Amino acid sequence: MNLWSIKKTSEYLDRSEGAVRNLVLRRKIPFRKVGGRLMFIENEITTWADNSPGVKLDDLKGAQ
Repeated sequence: MNLWSIKKTSEYLDRSEGAVRNLVLRRKIPFRKVGGRLMFIENEITTWADNSPGVKLDDLKGAQ
């Protein structure tokens, strides 16, 4: 199980850290609080991103 910081998660999702925090506040993204810090489980984030409606990350990466 790989734990990601908010920075790593925002880089993976190609969103700002503030945008990821906003998703957390709205409970739209899976997360954990470890010692008061936001942490994300890699497998949960990749599954969440793959199952989210709209354009997929692989589609965006292929267009570059």
